[in-house]
Amino acid sequence: MDQIWPRLEDRHGKSRGTKEMIALVRAGLSQEWNKLIHAMEQTLSLGVTDSAAIIHILQMPDPEQRRRYAITLAADLAQFERPQPVMDDYDLLLTPVSGKVVIQ
Repeated sequence: MDQIWPRLEDRHGKSRGTKEMIALVRAGLSQEWNKLIHAMEQTLSLGVTDSAAIIHILQMPDPEQRRRYAITLAADLAQFERPQPVMDDYDLLLTPVSGKVVIQ
C-alpha cells in the first residue's frame, strides 16, 4: 500500500490520489486484505497505478472459478447453437440487365 499511494498521488494529484486510496481501503474492507495486497502487487508488476485496475483484479475470480464459469456458460449457450442458413438461393433473385444488377 505504501508503494501504491504515492503513485496514485503522482498520477491524480494529492487530493484525488488520496480519494483513490480510500476507495482501495474500502474495497479491502469488503474483500480479504491479502487479496487486495495481491491485486496491488499484480498491478505494480504490470506498471499500472490505477485504483480501477486494482479493484478489477481484486474482484476477478481465480483461474479455477473462471474455468468453471466458462464450462457453465458454454453449456448454457449450447442451446443456441444452430447451423448457418444457406443463402445461395438469394443470388437467383439478382438478374443482370444491361450490365447492371437489378433486384426483382
